[in-house]
Amino acid sequence: MNVLVLAPHPDDEALGCGGALCLHADKGDQITVVFLTSGELGLKDLARDEASRIREGEARAAAKILGLSDLVFLRCRDSQLAEDSARAIAALLPLSEQAALIYSPHAQEWHPDHKATVQIARQLNLSAESRCFEIWTPLKEPTQVVDISAVWDRKLAAVRAHASQMSRWPYERAVAGLNQYRSAMSGKAGYAEAFSKGL
Repeated sequence: MNVLVLAPHPDDEALGCGGALCLHADKGDQITVVFLTSGELGLKDLARDEASRIREGEARAAAKILGLSDLVFLRCRDSQLAEDSARAIAALLPLSEQAALIYSPHAQEWHPDHKATVQIARQLNLSAESRCFEIWTPLKEPTQVVDISAVWDRKLAAVRAHASQMSRWPYERAVAGLNQYRSAMSGKAGYAEAFSKGL
């Protein structure tokens, strides 16, 4: 199966659906992760080019842990993705035509780039299944919960690979708590990721 992942910034792929991506990779699915921005504003004390270089390097390191090899960096402007959406859509359309499943943030995410990614995803291959993940804003009504206990250590290592962000935000603690909560509320012990279907 061809899987397309729309990540507004480096680290969103690991935080939101890193466990599911491990499971896809283990099954031999073809996974393409597109980073719409390089998250350069996540390192505001550095020049944009240097910040982008660091964050893209972290994304590549995380991808190796998750078992992903096909990465695309669109380099739209961080926090201005909505203004660059036409360029993103043009680049993504041919990729989406090959996808059977598209991952993107869910529509209630508060970050403007996450919201813009949802709008971009709505312009892509409508015949593909859509699976929306949670990052900064938990889903109110998930429609699918995926047990990622068997690959949790890999997901956590991939999250930690985004080292420049771990020193600024407690993502590791946040994602562990959220994934444990999702597992517990589905009646299991361990870790799980929650998704909604449809954009």
